[in-house]
Amino acid sequence: MISFFAKKNAVRRCRRGELPASICSYVNSFTGRSDLDMPLGKVRYVVFDTETTGFDSAKDSVISIGAVALSGSRIRVEDSFEVLIRRGSVGDSEAVTTHGLLLRDLHEGREEGEAVNGFLEYIGNSVLVAQHADFDVAMINRMLNKQYGFELFNDVIDTASLAKRLEKGPYYNLAHKSGEYRLDILLERYNIRLYDRHTAAGDAFLTARLFQMLLRKAGDAGIKTLRELLLK
Repeated sequence: MISFFAKKNAVRRCRRGELPASICSYVNSFTGRSDLDMPLGKVRYVVFDTETTGFDSAKDSVISIGAVALSGSRIRVEDSFEVLIRRGSVGDSEAVTTHGLLLRDLHEGREEGEAVNGFLEYIGNSVLVAQHADFDVAMINRMLNKQYGFELFNDVIDTASLAKRLEKGPYYNLAHKSGEYRLDILLERYNIRLYDRHTAAGDAFLTARLFQMLLRKAGDAGIKTLRELLLK
């Protein structure tokens, strides 16, 4: 219900001219009927990853976003997105080094508002996919709330939870053995070669490879529609 009222309020603000046209294009893409019975092969998924200054979604900042789209189970490398966000301060410099970035890179990035605008234009009303998605969604939502006062309206799939569901069943307690479903462990289990880890674009592509395999596994398990994949 919160999402419904948030959408309604965002639509109202667009009609009043209170939000930029590019943002209103994103908002209005959710005003029609959602076709949850669409076959999995017809869905546009956007697999994304954020690289951040730390792991506290309440105080840390996004320094880059990487994303790549899938049409059905096909990864479309030509349909991708990457942005570096300008930061005057990044706190723990070790976090930046981990992502292979230099401070000067961040000083030359795009302003946060411009970056999040570009991300919304890219994703539209696609289904979002991420590894341990709650964190990445929370980081994007924090920027959106700051800039425009609303959060993402997209449906979201967490690859860790989907892998757990397909491998163990929906009632397996992921918290008991969380290490089983770390990205590196899943990539190894599905024979996906690790490269370009700890960059937003690299992790998004690796997660897309994983999701590609999970979609095939879902099809083998009799999951045919978006509704069934989302458990709606």
